[in-house]
Amino acid sequence: MNSKKQKITNAAYKLFINQGYNSSSIQDILDEAGVSKGTFYNYFSSKTECLIAIMESVGSEIRQKRIAASVGRPLDDLDVLAEQMYIRIQMNREKNLFALYESIFYSQDEELKKYAREVYITELNWIATRITDVFGDEAKPFALDNAAAVHGSIQQLINLWKVTSTEELPTKALSSFVLRRLKTNIADQIKQNDRFIQKNNLTVSSPLPKMTLPELSGKLKDLVCQEDEPDARELVIFLADELIAKEPRYVLMESALATLSNSHTYELELVAALEKVWNILQERKKEAKR
Repeated sequence: MNSKKQKITNAAYKLFINQGYNSSSIQDILDEAGVSKGTFYNYFSSKTECLIAIMESVGSEIRQKRIAASVGRPLDDLDVLAEQMYIRIQMNREKNLFALYESIFYSQDEELKKYAREVYITELNWIATRITDVFGDEAKPFALDNAAAVHGSIQQLINLWKVTSTEELPTKALSSFVLRRLKTNIADQIKQNDRFIQKNNLTVSSPLPKMTLPELSGKLKDLVCQEDEPDARELVIFLADELIAKEPRYVLMESALATLSNSHTYELELVAALEKVWNILQERKKEAKR
């Protein structure tokens, strides 16, 4: 992210956490960041857009960490999913995202509410996809039911922990517990053929549209031009070239993605493109098992 833009989002984040989104004005952000009104509007059209940029930045970091957690490990490993869920819980706590989500909930801003809804749906779709990865295609009809159950259980157990304990929340234990319950629930639903939600996924907008492999390759090369780190540029260009190779070297591609995911954070569009590459690699793994 541009250094001036980062300075503004850091200042806004501090204000939104300490005094609330609704109580923080654009002038407060200007004073905290030490920038002019013109500089602010070079990057954001409104306070709402600034908050969304903060949330998207954290979301991109979560996606990177989730990719890194799964590199070189089986798609159907429940422990991998537990670790990926832990990443979301821990990042939410570290970044005080619950306070920001609460600000959105009480806001009358329709753009913010729409954004929060899309974040929620995206997370449910991701959990549902991973449930199918772990438990197989027979779990797919029940995946969305259980994605909602996992998502809701985590939030409510966090709330209950605050009421019943003064100790630090054991986030890893929480994630593992919820997924152990998931394993039991999925097995029972498959056995009983008991389903509530009649959809397998939910529709949500994406930072990037559907693309062919050549289109994705070209997009990666366009996006990486903005990247400052030469090593990162080299790895992204390698991925772009391998995508359209006659015989892509999937093991090397996964290794490159692992390196990228464990380094610094990237712009939203580049993370979205790298996530598409990751999804392609996972599909190839599934096909190889069939």
